[in-house]
Amino acid sequence: MQTQSESAQRGEWAARTTDTSKRSVFGNYRADGAPLSEPACFEEMKQHAGSETGAPLQTAIDLAVARSFIHRFLAKAYEDPMPQTWRWLTQAQTINSLRAANVFAGQSLLASAEALINALQPGGFDSFLNAYLAAFGHAARGSCPLNEIEYGDIKADPLFQPHRLADLAAFYRAFGLEVTTDAGERQDHLCLELEFMCVLAAKEAYAHEHQLDADQLAQCRDAQKKFLREHLGRWTPAFTRRLTAATNEPTLRALGEFTRAFIESECIRFGVNPGSEELSLRPVDEAADRACDSCGINNLPPGALAAT
Repeated sequence: MQTQSESAQRGEWAARTTDTSKRSVFGNYRADGAPLSEPACFEEMKQHAGSETGAPLQTAIDLAVARSFIHRFLAKAYEDPMPQTWRWLTQAQTINSLRAANVFAGQSLLASAEALINALQPGGFDSFLNAYLAAFGHAARGSCPLNEIEYGDIKADPLFQPHRLADLAAFYRAFGLEVTTDAGERQDHLCLELEFMCVLAAKEAYAHEHQLDADQLAQCRDAQKKFLREHLGRWTPAFTRRLTAATNEPTLRALGEFTRAFIESECIRFGVNPGSEELSLRPVDEAADRACDSCGINNLPPGALAAT
């Protein structure tokens, strides 16, 4: 289904996986005129973007496509582990795409990317699953939570949680994105934030390729900068520090190291200071959490907070 807030002139595509499980947390995001089998690898994404432009412009397109693929890869990697997702993560096509994308994304990523690639083995699912459950648990508050609003000083900002959730919902809605009803996660989950950046980078590639006006390209890049500064780049350094300290499992640890390197490179690319690795977890206030549960905030549909 076409994104509702965009005109046909501004059609776009996004990286999607080929498994038959949940394809995207943004259920209404799809390429205008894209084939039913969306691009599953970096080379297919490049072909989707086109290759008839001049060298400098093509470089900008390739970089945006590469960044989109890496964000999508990481979003899939941090989902609740499933055998079909693991098959996609470890198949040769995906591995080759990840390696190729990192060549475009920057030399600083090559070492951590190669370490992750070497750790990703088809037979390693059970080990990864056990490490994932040990690190993240079955709730928001494991040793290294996957949700943004678990990180930060709530005493310094009593409205920290609802404000951040509302701001995230507003970001998604501003680009016409609707979180699927079966996503099963809040707006601040790492997978949603990574996939949102995947969408924005894909839009940037489209804007470059179709040479949309400067305002449209600037809007897309400004959204990425703001999202990194206010959300993804703010808390992932602390998250990845906790993750790499919490596990010795080779694949999960390598995933944390690569995530840290990639998000830091994204912040540098957009002139944003990454958040502190020492960012603390908010204190658990069981009474406040119970009150929040009773008022229904945690059960509101995605985007509802932005409308209040």
